[in-house]
Amino acid sequence: MAVNSIDTSEPSKIPAKAAHTNMMTDCIMANLPPEVLRSVMRGTLGGNPNITAHFQSLVSTYLTNSKPSSFPELFTSSDLKPLPALYDLQSRYRCLMGCGRGFESLETLSEVVRQVRNLSWKNLDDSEDLVQSLATIDGDLVQAVTAVQKQLHTTTGARLLTDQEVNVIHELENVLDDCEDQAKVELVEFPFERGKDSVATLLGRPKREELQSQVATKMPNGFISSRVQLESMTLGNAELPRMLMGLWQFSSPAWGTASRAKINLHFRKHVDAGFIAYDMADHYGDAEVTFGQFRSNQADCHKIYCATKWCVFEPTKVSKDLVDTKINERLTAINTSEVDLLQFHWQDYDDHQYVEVARMIHESPHVRNFGLCNFDTQRMNEIVDSGVNVVSNQVQFSLVDLRPTFRMAESCRKRQVKLLTYGSLCGGFLAEKWLGKITPNLFDQQMTPSHRKYLEMITVWGGWPLFQQLLQVLFIVGQKYRVSVSSVALRWVLDHDYVGAVIIGARMGISEHVEENLKVFAFRLDDEDKCLIREVLERSKVNDVFEAMGDCGAEYRQ
Repeated sequence: MAVNSIDTSEPSKIPAKAAHTNMMTDCIMANLPPEVLRSVMRGTLGGNPNITAHFQSLVSTYLTNSKPSSFPELFTSSDLKPLPALYDLQSRYRCLMGCGRGFESLETLSEVVRQVRNLSWKNLDDSEDLVQSLATIDGDLVQAVTAVQKQLHTTTGARLLTDQEVNVIHELENVLDDCEDQAKVELVEFPFERGKDSVATLLGRPKREELQSQVATKMPNGFISSRVQLESMTLGNAELPRMLMGLWQFSSPAWGTASRAKINLHFRKHVDAGFIAYDMADHYGDAEVTFGQFRSNQADCHKIYCATKWCVFEPTKVSKDLVDTKINERLTAINTSEVDLLQFHWQDYDDHQYVEVARMIHESPHVRNFGLCNFDTQRMNEIVDSGVNVVSNQVQFSLVDLRPTFRMAESCRKRQVKLLTYGSLCGGFLAEKWLGKITPNLFDQQMTPSHRKYLEMITVWGGWPLFQQLLQVLFIVGQKYRVSVSSVALRWVLDHDYVGAVIIGARMGISEHVEENLKVFAFRLDDEDKCLIREVLERSKVNDVFEAMGDCGAEYRQ
C-alpha cells in the first residue's frame, strides 16, 4: 500500500522557519485549480532559480515516502488496453527522472516492460490505445537514459557505474530482449527499439545497426557540399538551406512519440524536399542516434548535414582527453567519423576555460566546422578574437525576442559569424490557430514545453493583447502572399543579413509541415509589410526585454 503524503514520523531536515505558511497563502493553494497552481509554481521557480534544488528535494522526499510496496496491474489482459494505474506510474517515474533519480526510474520501467512482455502479442497491433502507450513508454526509456547520464556526471567526466547500477541496467536489458524475441515470433513491430538502443549506450555497447554496417556507413569525407534547391547559405565549407530541422522534440515524450520506422519516413520526406540539414544535441534524448541510423542507411547519406552540440551545464575540469572523449561520443552516436558542425555551449562564464575548450574543439580533426550555442556578444567576440574560427552562433531570435539586434548583429557582421536562430515561431504561437484566442493556461492540454517557455516570453515582450495585434498584422501580410502567419514570421527573421538560417522544430513521425515550410522561400517582404510589422514592434517592450533578460543566452545563466 502506497503512502499518499509525506511521512511525518521522522524528524524533518527542513529548517523550522520553513515549516510555517501564512494562512492566506495556504488558502490560495487549497483553492487554486491544479493547472493554475502549476503555472504559479513554474513562475516562482523561473523567477527564483535558487529554490529549484529545494523544490526537487521536497518532491524527492514525497517520492520516497509514497513508494508503492508492489506494482498494480497496468494493462487489461482481455482487450489489451492500458489501465489508469499505468498513467499513475508514468507520472511517478517521470518525477523520479526530474529529481535526479534516473536509476530508480529505470527500475520502475523494467516492471512496466515486464508487464508488456506478459501480454498476448498476437493481436498487439489491433489495440490503438496500447500501441500509442507503448510508443510513449519507448520515449520514456530514452528520457530515463538521459536522466541517468546526468546522474553520472562529475567534474572530470562520467563516473563509473556501481555493481548495483549495472544490475539495474542488465535487468532492463534482459526484459527488453525478451520483448524483442517475442515480437519476432509474433511477426509484429518491436515497440521499444529506440529505448533498447539508448539503454545499450549506458554500458558502452554499439547499436545493432552499427554492428551490422559500421564499415559501410562511415563517411570519411564528411558532408559533400552542393547548392540546394532552396534558398541557401554558405556555412564554413558547406552550402546549406536557410532552414534547419531541429530535433529538440526528441528530448521529451511531451511532444508525442513515434516508432523509429515512422520517424525515418518523415526524415526521408524532408530530405526529398531539400531539407537536408538537421540540428540536435548531446542531451536531446536519442536524436543523435536516431538521426545517425537514418542517415547511415541512405544512399545519399553524404548529402545529409548534421549540426550537433556539446553542452557543458555543470562545473567541469577540462582536459584534452575530456574534449576528445566528448567528441568521440558524438561520433559514436551519429555513426560517423566527422561532425559536420559541432556547436559548443558553456554555462558558467566566470569559469574562463571556455576559450581553451573552443580552441581544442576547433582543432580536432574530427570536427569540420565549429560553432557556438547561446553565447552572448562579449564571449563570442572573446573566442573569435582569440583566433578560433567560429562559423555560427545559435541563439533565440523572433518577432518577440529582438535581443540579437542590439549587440550581436554588428558583431556577427564584423566577424563573419552567422546566426542560426531557434524560437523563431515562439514554440508554435506564431500561427493562425492562436489568432483571436484568449490567453492559454500554461498547463492546458494542448500546451507543450515549448508553448510554456514562449508564453512567458510573450508576457515579458508586451502581453497577449499586443501579441494578438501582431498575429493580425502577420495574417494580413500572409493573405497578400497566400502564405501562413508562420511563413511571414520566419521570412521576417530570414531577411536579416546576419541570420544564416532558422531552425524549425520537427516532430518526426508525429506531424510534419514540409509544404508550408517550403513556402517561406516563395516570397519576400516589401517595405509596406515591414512597416506594418514595425508599428506593432514599436509598441512592445523590446528595450525592457533586453534590459531585463540581458544579451543572447543570458536567460539560461540567471
